[in-house]
Amino acid sequence: MKAKLKMLIRATHITEGGGLTHLNKMIKWFGVLAPENEFTLIGKIGQEDILIDPPENFKYEFHKAPSLHRAARMIWERYSLPQIVEKSGCDLLFEPGNCSPIPVSLPRVTLIHNIAPFAKEYVSEESIFQRIRLNALRKITEKSLSVSDGVIFLSRYCEEFFSKYINTSRTRTTVIYHGRPEDSDQEARVSDRAKLNSLEISGEYVLSVSHIYRYKKIREMVKGYLLALEKDNNTPSLIIAGHNYDEDYMSSIRKIISESNFSDKIMFVGSVDNKTLQTLYRNCSGFVFSSSLETCSVILIEALANGCAMACSDRSVIPEICEDAAIYFDPDNPGAIGDCILKLVNDSNLNRDLRMKARKRSKSFDWDIAAQKTLQFFDEVAGVTHSPITLEEKF
Repeated sequence: MKAKLKMLIRATHITEGGGLTHLNKMIKWFGVLAPENEFTLIGKIGQEDILIDPPENFKYEFHKAPSLHRAARMIWERYSLPQIVEKSGCDLLFEPGNCSPIPVSLPRVTLIHNIAPFAKEYVSEESIFQRIRLNALRKITEKSLSVSDGVIFLSRYCEEFFSKYINTSRTRTTVIYHGRPEDSDQEARVSDRAKLNSLEISGEYVLSVSHIYRYKKIREMVKGYLLALEKDNNTPSLIIAGHNYDEDYMSSIRKIISESNFSDKIMFVGSVDNKTLQTLYRNCSGFVFSSSLETCSVILIEALANGCAMACSDRSVIPEICEDAAIYFDPDNPGAIGDCILKLVNDSNLNRDLRMKARKRSKSFDWDIAAQKTLQFFDEVAGVTHSPITLEEKF
């Protein structure tokens, strides 16, 4: 008989992106793999529509104060949240993200999503307000790492990067990767022209999926693509999907495009729904990922699972995730980026080989396995000796 574990998940800071994808997948699989456990998720008003419907062993509590403004959230976290946690009677607190630690007596597990505040080069390029915010987030993350009983890293790169902030004599650590899209094993379907037509995409295209931040090196990628066009003006169009979080940076990119001879060859489509995104992956001639700073990109794993021929930055965790399923470039070198784009679209043998390697590499990433490992880690930190139900036991 498996013992019951009561867990509290603090999710008030989770927004759309990789952190939300990870949380929703964990909720789904915790419901399947550990039905004997009880989970309470603490969220804020406004998150109701971005979280999946709770499994039977989950309860959601949405609070108003943390949704109002920063000051209200800080006061609520300092005075109300610790009382909520202590009164919950839970055995473990799970905090999936870089969030400020609260004074509680029960064991806590932290998952680190954001490495950007620790990149001095990136922080120095930001506005004064952003530098203040990122430096504050760095201090918060350092404090969280110092008081956590367990820390989950999304890659070996991150585990090594943050090792100097961890007291390994008191804090357990583990590496658990994201999973791949769970519908990606099916054979690529015929192009959904309706979705592509709705975005006014016709013909072949090179795809990049990334929110617009400076460390994503979108400007360098655009410059590289324009250099590729100068060498071969038959290079497919460049489609960039992702939300713009930095208008000044975006304006500098638009200026580069408008001053080129190929402004009609680059399209920003903004954020798109998941089905449209999968269509974009499946039908691109090549995929380019120029980021210089990642923990464990969901986008990369999605591109692998959809069999994209990939050219990627050689920085941070990216070679760890893609291994030999991509060709690599220096993200600060537009010329190198342009040359890799031309290789992807002009070398059919390379393109075909990378697509095969991508699908093979994607098999290393599974959400159910990630959830199993996460539950096992919770048991270790909470001092529970049993292992959670596995898929084989459940079905």
